[in-house]
Amino acid sequence: MLKIGTFTFNYDSVEDRILLVGNLHNESPRIDFWLTRKLVLRLLSAAPELIEKTSSEIADVPQQHRAQLAQFHHENARQTLQGMQEDGALVATTHDLLSRLDISHRDGMYRLTFFTGSDDPVAVSTLRYDELHQVLHLLHQGAKALDWGVAPALFESSQHSQTLQ
Repeated sequence: MLKIGTFTFNYDSVEDRILLVGNLHNESPRIDFWLTRKLVLRLLSAAPELIEKTSSEIADVPQQHRAQLAQFHHENARQTLQGMQEDGALVATTHDLLSRLDISHRDGMYRLTFFTGSDDPVAVSTLRYDELHQVLHLLHQGAKALDWGVAPALFESSQHSQTLQ
């Protein structure tokens, strides 16, 4: 099973998919996955619950403030994102669809396991909390760029604050 150390994303409006390239800029073997709208939207919709369940800091605040704290963590991780712009269009080397992405949490680390159709994983990556937020940010940006109907903020509170006048 291949270990992914770096992620590169390309938002392809012709394919209406997100291209995830693992290990583009390191010495490990490159691996490409196409991410469909359905899979990305499922990941993004599950993100708030995943973050709430795995971050003790977020779990310890009152329910009505959890989304704001998660968005604050998300924005901090986004600001520290070490990204490079690709020169020209990134071209996929394969046409493998990512059929499943499992995310597990243990000892403060997140393990992402990538599947392309069989029950056998083809790749794995281990991320810190801030790195997971960065990957979620890039997926969210891709969903917005492709006009997939996502909310402007990944962690939106369902409750609105009110001001007394």
